[in-house]
Amino acid sequence: MLHKKRQPRPSAAFLRSAADFNDIPQSTGREFCVLGRSNVGKSSFINHVFSNGSLARVSKTPGKTTLANFYRVSDGSVWADLPGYGFASRARTEQVRWSRLVAQYCEYRKNLCGVIWLCDSRHPGQALDREAFAWFASLSLPWLLVLTKADKLTAQEQARSLREYGRDFASGQPPVLYSTRSEDARDRFWERFTAWAGGF
Repeated sequence: MLHKKRQPRPSAAFLRSAADFNDIPQSTGREFCVLGRSNVGKSSFINHVFSNGSLARVSKTPGKTTLANFYRVSDGSVWADLPGYGFASRARTEQVRWSRLVAQYCEYRKNLCGVIWLCDSRHPGQALDREAFAWFASLSLPWLLVLTKADKLTAQEQARSLREYGRDFASGQPPVLYSTRSEDARDRFWERFTAWAGGF
């Protein structure tokens, strides 16, 4: 039986980190940000989707990403990995800085095309995700919803998660189920992302 040959996927290289909006590197090309609740798996997603296990620093400790990390993608775009929302163990001043950085980036970054929004496939309907959804809508920011940790669900649970997330956070297209244990998930994401990003 012949197997379908996998198409080459974009690669990425670390560009720089920024603690504040004024530290963000200048960019005129298309830019996308990766945003989600703390511990949703943003760094693992970035490493897996670009087939580079050392691209983003991964930690089991929620709230580890405290800066906006920028990556230059081989297609000419830039991805920004933003600090996660919903983690409150750090000092209040740090929480304020993170929130300000994320808010200013999403509101004022002129070449930001859209949000790659990561949510945990196991926990639909979280209050913080609903708040984020309302915020995206208020900014008229397009989003591509990616449901992480799908390998921890049965096929039936995956189908239910897709239905519930699709109902609550409808964007005109169904969410993308994602598992960092699956090459098919990577291929599926790039197919969906390419179609979505092609509109910008």
